[in-house]
Amino acid sequence: MEDRVIDVDCQWLRSIYDQGNPFVFGEQSGLEPSVSIRRLCSQLDKWMDEESQNASIVGSPLYPETRAGDLEVEQSLNHAIEAYAARWLHLALPTDSDGSTLTEVVKALWRRARRDMLRVINRPSYRSMLSLLLFALTPIPAGIPDNEELDGVSGQVCVHAALQQIQTLRARQRSLQFNGARVMLAAPNRATSASPQSFATINFINAESTAYWAALTFDTSASLTLGCRPLLSSGLFGCESESSWRMVRTCSEVFREMTAEWNSAGLEMIDERANQVIAAGAAWKLLLWKLTANFKESLRDGHNEFEVTRSFASVSDAIDKFDAIYKNLLIACYNRIHFFSQETKFRWYELTLHYHLCILMLVDIAEATDRRDLLLEFTSKKVDAESWVLNSLKFGLVSRYTLRRDPDSSTIEQQSSDNTISSITVSLIAVDPYAHHVVAAVKLMQQAIDRDYAVGKISTDAYHDLLSTLTETLSQLPQGSKSVQIAKNSVSSQPLYG
Repeated sequence: MEDRVIDVDCQWLRSIYDQGNPFVFGEQSGLEPSVSIRRLCSQLDKWMDEESQNASIVGSPLYPETRAGDLEVEQSLNHAIEAYAARWLHLALPTDSDGSTLTEVVKALWRRARRDMLRVINRPSYRSMLSLLLFALTPIPAGIPDNEELDGVSGQVCVHAALQQIQTLRARQRSLQFNGARVMLAAPNRATSASPQSFATINFINAESTAYWAALTFDTSASLTLGCRPLLSSGLFGCESESSWRMVRTCSEVFREMTAEWNSAGLEMIDERANQVIAAGAAWKLLLWKLTANFKESLRDGHNEFEVTRSFASVSDAIDKFDAIYKNLLIACYNRIHFFSQETKFRWYELTLHYHLCILMLVDIAEATDRRDLLLEFTSKKVDAESWVLNSLKFGLVSRYTLRRDPDSSTIEQQSSDNTISSITVSLIAVDPYAHHVVAAVKLMQQAIDRDYAVGKISTDAYHDLLSTLTETLSQLPQGSKSVQIAKNSVSSQPLYG
């Protein structure tokens, strides 16, 4: 019965995901084409499988043991992609479509993908890792009962499982491993050159590094937004010595030297140059998220005052450095943004929103733990971040993004040409895959404007105007999301001070 419910244009859903791929792992520079993380993970699995076969690793838990097992991993990834993209399914259907039927489809896709997560957790591979991360990004559909939500695998568990998988895949250890249920014997020694696709090739190293950076993004986000301990970093100040974060700092200095003359008068900010700015700034933004997560950890785990102060100072210094290197260039990008491609506009929006959202989360963490003393010299940064978050949301509302249907795709198209559209043009916020980040930005901004209105810093008409912006922002997010509906109800029921 459920298979009939989800008899939808799944090829169209996968097409939406493919077109939105930069939205998921969008740290590319304008010098290179967008990276298809799915194709990258598939290629990595192929290389790993060739390596295991040439090394005669029998029954290795790292790779699919049979062709059928490989097909199951591929099918689970398709299911995860379809559930992830289902939030935008309403955009591809005619306006007179049955909303209740669509709601049931979205729930059925989510349930099917969730069942598959237990399968991919036990089949470590790069595609399994991607499936787990995508499901963690999939909104819980409105209408899912609380008890059903609690009785299965959660997004947080999926993130942890994905991070553990990439640790195992990167290690490729041949030593004896065991747990309470299984003992895995050591693999035979062999020469690295035995593989037709050696792990030493630059293609493999680059692909593996890209996949690791994607996982590091999720690890950093989870440690900040969920308060989890990071799995890919060690210690409170481990990021000071770890290679990935050292590379971010080094690249920042290289970028500073490279763009020293970009701030000179008369230099035109073109699309390619803007993408270089955004890509470099996005890497530093992730470092800021990491440092903020460290600050949160220092307070949560009861570190001494010296370590708390040091971690807060690291965040403040990172903000100052971002402003010194990237802020003026991002403003220059905004001054020419109407001349940029829609992908560049989207990346600019994502970077400015997420960077300044991090600053608001830092303030919220300090206030929630009654450490307002740390914020005495932080007022200007907080006020500036509030302005940028609001302006980013407004920019996301008025700017447009077009998704185009593949003319060769899909069952719905074959069944009824009246039920198809060749393209979709919506706001940037409507296609933002990080809807939970937008909801968090709305809630923090709601607290800020309520606070300022209560003490007379803003007028009544300005207050209403700001609330309407937040309400409109939430209306552009996927309405089938449980968290979006809760946030909408909260904002719409907000009492007016006076």
